[in-house]
Amino acid sequence: MINANIYTKELKRYRNSLIGWSISVAVFILLGMAFYPLLMQEDMFKQISAFLENPFMKNMMTAFGASADMWTNVLGFYSTRNAMFIMLLGSFFSILLAGKILAREEQEKTAEFLLTKPVTRLEVVRSKLAVYLTNLILLNIVIFTIGLLSLEIFKGDSRYSFKAFFIHWFYALLLMLTFGAIGLFLSLLIKRGRPIISLSIGIIVGAYFIDILSRVTPSADKFGYLSPFKFIDTGVLRPDYALVGWRVFYFLGLSLVFIVLTFVRYKKKDILV
Repeated sequence: MINANIYTKELKRYRNSLIGWSISVAVFILLGMAFYPLLMQEDMFKQISAFLENPFMKNMMTAFGASADMWTNVLGFYSTRNAMFIMLLGSFFSILLAGKILAREEQEKTAEFLLTKPVTRLEVVRSKLAVYLTNLILLNIVIFTIGLLSLEIFKGDSRYSFKAFFIHWFYALLLMLTFGAIGLFLSLLIKRGRPIISLSIGIIVGAYFIDILSRVTPSADKFGYLSPFKFIDTGVLRPDYALVGWRVFYFLGLSLVFIVLTFVRYKKKDILV
């Protein structure tokens, strides 16, 4: 069971942060998709196509999923131009929130006040984990709603699959959950609950770089499986595009491992007050 008082208090504590991130992501999505109708203008599209087909740039742009065929479809454009940046922003939000939600009491020296109340350490972890998940889900509801709205507003004559959009969104949610679980565990390895902002950013940027390197360099393809980004299927225009069991299992399994490790670590951790 979760502690209602802790859950309510923590939701209020992170409310403004959630609102700020939600607005930022919503604006980013809409501004990014506003470029699509301009891209579809004949002269502009010819210039972009020539750029994408340039032998020097083709391999690199393919690594980002950018191609003339993908960009002629509104969902293809969304998944390559917008979705990757959304996944990065969402992952930053997830790992940064998770990285401080358990460590904050120790950092602010209020852990003694919390732990002397009639609550167990497991209740504290469960309650704060519930707050983290609530924030993550609410942010992703915003991403889903604004993303779908932007597709409808800017699609023009282009058609897209709602199923493919939903699947891609769900993969992104799983990715953010995974980074959040990693952040929860790492925050408990730092003494005095010090912020892990630099470490968190480094993990995500490093994972993204590894994924891109594996796509650009065929010999490094297997190396890319060290990155959670590698397990995102971005082929939204394929007729057989669907949720793949082993990909979902990877994200959920890795998240579960780090969450269990978080419970074990917090139960045994010497919390400084």
